[in-house]
Amino acid sequence: MYRVLSNTFILPLALGLVALGSAACDDDGQFCFQDGRCFRFCGDDCTSGCSSVDDCVVACGDRCRYACTSSANCALRCGRGCRATCQSTSTCHTRCDGDCSYACRDVNDCAPELGPNSEAVCERVGNCNPTCLGTCTVRCKDVGNCNVNCLDGASTNCGQGVRVCGRPCPDTTKS
Repeated sequence: MYRVLSNTFILPLALGLVALGSAACDDDGQFCFQDGRCFRFCGDDCTSGCSSVDDCVVACGDRCRYACTSSANCALRCGRGCRATCQSTSTCHTRCDGDCSYACRDVNDCAPELGPNSEAVCERVGNCNPTCLGTCTVRCKDVGNCNVNCLDGASTNCGQGVRVCGRPCPDTTKS
């Protein structure tokens, strides 16, 4: 009888206590814990992000959207065609498979790993240290350090804060 009561009442009670220790950050299943950590795993075409947390970690498929604001540490791992934005954070680390767009503003340290055909903007950051795993374009605006690492050699400085890997310089006369 004790075993039946135990399974009937204790398991739901334990699950309820876990639910009290975390709260959904948004409507599509991201969970944040009382210690300030948020985690999310989702497939293609999902949207996720965090605001005002300690850690915001997201792993998603292709074409996902990610925004992390006013948080200590932001991290994203995504497939192709994702769009990531970090604003007013301590760190922002992204790894994308290609065709990605990355923006890092008012951040201490930005260190994305960008797959082929990706673009990054670092604006008002202490350190912008992207690694391009193929062709990419990086625009640095008002940064302390802008160090673009190309997998296949040195980056090309195109002027006006633009650096490229594995491709010609873009027309910098356009805004």
